[in-house]
Amino acid sequence: MNDLMNKRAFPAWFTLFSVFVILLTFALNMINGRFWLSDFRVYYSAAQQFICSGQVYLVSFNDFSGFYKYSPALLDFFLPYILLSYKAASIIHFFILGSAFWLTFLTINDILKKYVISPTKKHEQLLLILSFTCILIHFTREMYVGNINIILLLMICLALRRFLEGGIKTCGVLLGMVILAKPYFIILLLPLLLRKQWKFLPVILVVVSAGSSLPFIFPGPGRAAGLYTEWYMSILKHNMEFPSMNSLEYLIRHYCFPSLPGVAGYLIPFVACGLACWLIIHDIKREKRAGNFNKAMSENFIFEWFILLAMLPVIFKTDWVQFLYLAPVITFIIFYTGTYKKLYLVPVLVLLFFFFSANSDDLLGRPFSRKLLEMGVMGLSSMFITLTALFIFRSDRKAG
Repeated sequence: MNDLMNKRAFPAWFTLFSVFVILLTFALNMINGRFWLSDFRVYYSAAQQFICSGQVYLVSFNDFSGFYKYSPALLDFFLPYILLSYKAASIIHFFILGSAFWLTFLTINDILKKYVISPTKKHEQLLLILSFTCILIHFTREMYVGNINIILLLMICLALRRFLEGGIKTCGVLLGMVILAKPYFIILLLPLLLRKQWKFLPVILVVVSAGSSLPFIFPGPGRAAGLYTEWYMSILKHNMEFPSMNSLEYLIRHYCFPSLPGVAGYLIPFVACGLACWLIIHDIKREKRAGNFNKAMSENFIFEWFILLAMLPVIFKTDWVQFLYLAPVITFIIFYTGTYKKLYLVPVLVLLFFFFSANSDDLLGRPFSRKLLEMGVMGLSSMFITLTALFIFRSDRKAG
């Protein structure tokens, strides 16, 4: 973190912009009576039920889809909040999320500058602000519901930076924690495993095992077994009932094959993993032919993680707020376009970012916004943004 906090390189304008947006969002939600943090209320209520031996899973904690769906192990991390009133806890949680957004973009900026692309100091903060603006809808949504996706994204970006710096233990701990929170992040292990980076596995396994064991220590083995069973049932229920109108399964069914069997939802992640493995193996072959092996490996590894993160919201059935996982690839595209003055990309990006970043009831009106959601345009635009980033990266590497 020292290099991020270096006074000479401190991104003051981006920090001011972030603080302004965070405080404005807080004030507007308070004034409009919309400071609800509905997802955080679920975590808070589930932690209360957990400590009181009440029902945690398969029960709604609010009027929306208020079911707790995280691992029982994660309940321990929400317990400190219940020492406070819900109002006080929600305000603290809100500003933790805001700080996580700021730190996430600083970390992405740090990774890109050091290993991939370095914009001029004159334009760096402007490009960073523009990158943040491109996910502003997803920022306001995350701050509105109070989910923890941005915290997980921050931990992933920090893990990536520590890997590049040789920090095996720190990287393994951070990866283990995010996998413990959301098991589908295990897909991020593919670039490590295919490069035979085995040193991370023991650390990750220890973290996941230790975290998963916490409920067996408190409240005890019997209660823990019941919680894990209910968690599994809630995940199955969510997968069967949640429409996820931006997932690849939904898009295929909506546009191509209305009678697509339900099993396709389970096959799509496996096919996606297969394609990811093919791309990674291709990268590894190119790395072996590269004159500067370490530089090629670092660039490829970074981008493999960025692409895998960007594809998660369409591979799996998730809420559209998780499209903020595209923040790294979007920042790369903005940095590349601005640094190399690739103006021919601007019309394409404006169109893609409009459908990705402007789908809001407040901006477009509820009927039109709902129509776009039903058409899955956010999922489609996210896939095209990811493919655009992949095309730019591959073309730039060949040209170099």
